[in-house]
Amino acid sequence: MLVGHYAPALLLRRAAPDAPLWALFLAVQALDLGFFALAAVGLESARVVPGGRPVFEVTHGVYTHSLPAAVALGLVCAVVGAFARRPGVGAALGAAVTSHWLADLVVHVPDLPLGFTQEPAVGLGLWRLPVVPWALELALLAGAWLLLRPRLAAAARWPGDAAVAVLVLVQLLHEHVVPTPSSTLALGASAYGLYLGAAALAWRVDRAARQP
Repeated sequence: MLVGHYAPALLLRRAAPDAPLWALFLAVQALDLGFFALAAVGLESARVVPGGRPVFEVTHGVYTHSLPAAVALGLVCAVVGAFARRPGVGAALGAAVTSHWLADLVVHVPDLPLGFTQEPAVGLGLWRLPVVPWALELALLAGAWLLLRPRLAAAARWPGDAAVAVLVLVQLLHEHVVPTPSSTLALGASAYGLYLGAAALAWRVDRAARQP
């Protein structure tokens, strides 16, 4: 998934209003942030096939995209939150981290390890279909935003509208206009730009929500 990962972040912000939206935006992409960093130094890897179905397939991802890794990192966030006396925030961030694996499960071909080796791996393979995957992502994002929007301060709603509109545009450009980078390194650079840019937009929503 791409922007569909942000749907859990929006829903978790609704459930845990004290959790910063920018932190939730980074948390839902934490596994990818880790993956592309490790791939850059040769510890994990993927196959990138521009125009293929799928375009992206994990070939070695046990440190970031295995089920135990996703659960363990989520638990770490929850424990840190408890020690910091912010258990609700920690639990929300932990759930956000783990949600990435569950969302990937829907679209990835079987390349998500169930243990500490690349096989056996799982994935429902929705990426093999045309239209359906990105339409699902946009539906999830829009639905989650419509559920969160009424809970935000009025001043935060238009920055949120703008942030969601930008994410929708990114998804459509990714699918129909901008060619997929041909290497994992180039794909990682574009992913980092998106993830950090989305977190900046979420920070703007948080800032507006704090204004009197």
